[in-house]
Amino acid sequence: MKSQVIGSAIACLLAVVVSIPPAAASPVHDAGLFGSADPTYDGVYRQSYALMGLAAARADVPDSAIAWLVDQQCADGSFMGYRPDTTVPCPPSDPSTYTGPDTNSTALALAALVIVSNGPDAESAAWAAQDWLRQQQTTGGGFPYYPGGEPDTNSTGLALAAFGLVDGTRRIKQRATAFLRRHVYGCATEPQQTGGLPYMAGSLPDALSTTQGLLGLADAFIVRERTQRKAAPAVTCGGDGRATDPKHATAHWIATQITASGGSLPDAFAPDAADWNSTALGVIGLVATRTSGRATGLAITALQANAASYISDGTSDRPAALGTLLLAAVGTGTDPRDFGGIDLPRRLLATLQG
Repeated sequence: MKSQVIGSAIACLLAVVVSIPPAAASPVHDAGLFGSADPTYDGVYRQSYALMGLAAARADVPDSAIAWLVDQQCADGSFMGYRPDTTVPCPPSDPSTYTGPDTNSTALALAALVIVSNGPDAESAAWAAQDWLRQQQTTGGGFPYYPGGEPDTNSTGLALAAFGLVDGTRRIKQRATAFLRRHVYGCATEPQQTGGLPYMAGSLPDALSTTQGLLGLADAFIVRERTQRKAAPAVTCGGDGRATDPKHATAHWIATQITASGGSLPDAFAPDAADWNSTALGVIGLVATRTSGRATGLAITALQANAASYISDGTSDRPAALGTLLLAAVGTGTDPRDFGGIDLPRRLLATLQG
């Protein structure tokens, strides 16, 4: 049944992506890139989280890393997952083949450039990225992964989070929030679904969709330590059965899931396994809501205990994981230089390509 599909669109995307041959990397071009793993699909993603994490922790942010991100920008202001040769124009976006510029890469790059802006080049790149991203909002308020595709909650959440750092975007944020509210599972659903976000209508709630949605709803990229109430917020619904406050509703779902498991969110494709990436994103979002302190504490403790396996694939460190943990550590007032015994800034900076 359609309602039993968990993130089917995500699964389809992953299936297509892994079938595309990786592009050849250029050592010279990648000076300033964090991480030695193939950046074909996550270059801009991991660079953006790495930069935001270092800035939040008040650690050294290398100019070369910012320059690498700026150099990745397409002529129209957008970003794609990775450009192996920045002298070649970006291809047009194609949602049928999952190629070209996308809103996720652009939103994360925009957020990182606003946060770490170190001069006119970065500022100009941020303005251009903002202008392109504005144009991708659909009439219903949501954002698609690729222009021309169907809007989804993940992409809308990331775009909303980026616009939370930008002035003059009130109407954009209102429409994106309304889109997410329409997709939040309300009071007429099963209790374990209430407050969760599906990737698209018809799917079950999943951890990544819900946590990325909350990043936007809570302006969570404005990362700082905040006092939290211990309890998770309640979910209230209007006459239409929908949650009246989508921020508190999604926080409720995340906190309930974390509490039930003792500290983690479930993997959408392997429910018995922990999804540490979504758990870290959930922590960042919960802190921004100033609620769910009990669940946040459980999650940050679990993240510290499992940090080593989350940040490393056994061969090399994952910059995006390190950057995300830095954001979670700063938000919870945890020492980022002794996070489960790991100096997160040092480990992240050690991955920078020269």
